Amino acid sequence: MDRRTINRRTMLKATGGAAALAATARLSPAVFAQSATPTAGAGAAAGTLIIGKGQEAVGLDPAKTTAASSQDLQAVVYDRLVVFDDNNKPQPELAEKWENPDETTFVFHLRPNAAFQDGAPLTSADVKASFDRIIDPATASPWASQFAPVASIEATDPQTVTFKLKQAYGPFLATLSAVYSSIVPKAALDKGTDLQSTMIGTNAFGLKEYKKDVETILDAFPRYWQEGLPKLATLDYKILPDEPSRLSAIRAGDIALTTLADPANVDTAKSADGVKVIDQETTDYYLMGLNCKQAPFDNVKVRQAMSYAIDRQAIVEAVFFGQGKVTGPIVPTLGDWAVPVDQLDSYKPDPDKAKSLLSEAGVSNLSFKILVGSLYPEFVSIALVIQDQLKQIGVKVDLDQVEWGTFIDRWKKRDFQAFVSYNGSGNDPDRALYPALHTGGSVNAFQFSDPKVDSLLDEARNTNDAAERKKLYNEIEPMVVDEAPAIFICTRTAHFALRDTVSGFAPSPSQTWDTLKETTVSGS
Repeated sequence: MDRRTINRRTMLKATGGAAALAATARLSPAVFAQSATPTAGAGAAAGTLIIGKGQEAVGLDPAKTTAASSQDLQAVVYDRLVVFDDNNKPQPELAEKWENPDETTFVFHLRPNAAFQDGAPLTSADVKASFDRIIDPATASPWASQFAPVASIEATDPQTVTFKLKQAYGPFLATLSAVYSSIVPKAALDKGTDLQSTMIGTNAFGLKEYKKDVETILDAFPRYWQEGLPKLATLDYKILPDEPSRLSAIRAGDIALTTLADPANVDTAKSADGVKVIDQETTDYYLMGLNCKQAPFDNVKVRQAMSYAIDRQAIVEAVFFGQGKVTGPIVPTLGDWAVPVDQLDSYKPDPDKAKSLLSEAGVSNLSFKILVGSLYPEFVSIALVIQDQLKQIGVKVDLDQVEWGTFIDRWKKRDFQAFVSYNGSGNDPDRALYPALHTGGSVNAFQFSDPKVDSLLDEARNTNDAAERKKLYNEIEPMVVDEAPAIFICTRTAHFALRDTVSGFAPSPSQTWDTLKETTVSGS
């Protein structure tokens, strides 16, 4: 049987107008303006970088958002206590140093020259308030489970904050480096400031103007703590949901930086005059998520049948022209943490096995819908390939294509049978697995629950020994694949198209936009 019966032309015809839908943001439609407090030396930054942004932010609060379109902005407005370098090692950011006197205590010393974009100095009270807020159930942060091991946070003195943990927490520093761990001002929280519609951080750029679905402008923050940065005076994000429009704009020089997903558009950009393309393997991965609480996927044999029926490599070839690596629950981009996919059962397509499992489940004439956010053409393309592959085992699949805001709402409400999207893994397997697969995990959209997996995930996060953690994750991965709450497909390769006037922009697998502060535009 030919496993690749759907081709690129068929997909392009089927998805022709999908990318033209505009994203729906959860922000006020009014223009919001905020000016950073000027200080001496503010004239060092120069030039404007115009960025073609494919999706509008779905809220601006780092403690409450999960969408990459929001985190793209948060990453350059907010700082975290620590960051991880390209070698996956923790480095100082707002914490200029820290001590770890025992396995449950971390003492962070803040930079004395860091300040918020409203002019207030950074203090330990801000750090404490930021994390207390995430932990507080009233905040309903989707990232609360990442801080369950925290027993207390103490503002020891104005420049020192101490975290006490309930037990050893191996990924603690990695958790503090995530965008959702951004530090926000306590004064703003005390005033009831809505951080979904404004941003007040300590990073290199501050929010100047927001026009919903049109434009977001960030200006250089003159009191940014890192000397000599940012180099640009302004980041001007133009909202251009239609990818062909972004391609035309980068070729014409109307924008200077954008992302592309369609390999055909990437190839066109690579051959365009005055344009260069950076291909960056990421720790993100594509998947088809399954609702384990809703028929037909409340039956594990049906989920397993999907895993045996779907040819992941065929999706890589058809949708991404071979770019991307087939992945298990932990992406190969994270290195030795991941189990090689050739060691995972069900990763070799077996239609007969899939049919047998459906028969054992007592299921015939199976049909279901895949929820797809039409804003992302590759999501639609993946769903079309899956539709074609499952038809070969007698399963009927319909695509439920919705605009992006509706997709986010339904994802949050778990209102789907299946969905296609991509997830971020961050820089640690705990970030990849715990919030998504632990019972009640804050982003466990699959509503998956397995006591043994829960126990192993708890054990893996509650040890500081890297070798022991690796052993535990190597045990967890095959179990998750067997339970199949999701069909993990392949890693995501990010493609950045830049005008040749842009220098210094250097994305990494998990820190995509951080180098905008080091970016320059010649002739601007």
